Parts: sequence; C-alpha cells; structure tokens
Amino acid sequence: MTQNKVELAEKLSKESHQGQKYGPHDYFDYHIKGVVNSLIEHQFSEVYIITALLHDSVEDTPLTLDKIESLFGKEVRDAVDALTKRESETREEYLIRCSSNPIARVVKLHDAAFNAHNSHKDNNHTRVDYYLQTMLIVSTAQDRLG
Repeated sequence: MTQNKVELAEKLSKESHQGQKYGPHDYFDYHIKGVVNSLIEHQFSEVYIITALLHDSVEDTPLTLDKIESLFGKEVRDAVDALTKRESETREEYLIRCSSNPIARVVKLHDAAFNAHNSHKDNNHTRVDYYLQTMLIVSTAQDRLG
C-alpha cells in the first residue's frame, strides 16, 4: 500500500461521512480521525490506518464492501467486513466475529478506547462501562473455549 491509498481512503471516508455528527462534532474529523490518530501514535501500518478510516463506512454510509475491495484489496475489505455489524447478530456475536480478524480486532480496540475516553469526558459512566466491556470481549474472544 502507498500513501496515495491512505489519502484515497481518507478522502472517501470524509465524503461518505459528510454531514454526520459525533455529538456536537463532525463525525469524520472527530471520531474517524481520533481512531486513526491513535493507531498512528502506536505505529500501526497503513493497512490498519486505511481500515480505521473506513471502519464505519459500510454500516453508516452507502459505501460497499465491493467498492472497498476494488480500491484497497481483499485484506482491507475483510477487515472492514469484520467491523460491520450484521442486523441479525447480537452485540457479543458481532464482537467475537470482529475479534477473529487481527486487523479488525486492533481497530475495534482503538475505536472502543476512543469512545470510552469521550464517554468519560462526558461523565457518562454507562457508556464507559459499555466500551470497557467491548474491549474485554474483543481482547479475550480468541481465548474462549468452544
């Protein structure tokens, strides 16, 4: 992957999430970039950055997995697919499936940490607990029996 792919993913994500909000903030500039910046700070590779840029796109925008695969390849497509909750899944089923993809697992952990941090700043203890539970499920799912 090249820097051009990261720039393309950023442009596509920004356009796809245009008009969406994260509380009072612009969804892309605040949430998506917040998760991406965490991965950059922890020195993850471009495939993680691209996946993070696109992690909510299929669930929240018209962007499709086929389009993602055509632009970024199967590895990114599979990670974004793992990060996309299906309507028929319970939260726990989704998080366990998400954790089965190594790229999706890392992106989901950074996503949940970002959300927990912001919930803490907002003094929303219920949401903090929710995101901490998310991190526990995702980080330990591969160690479960059965």
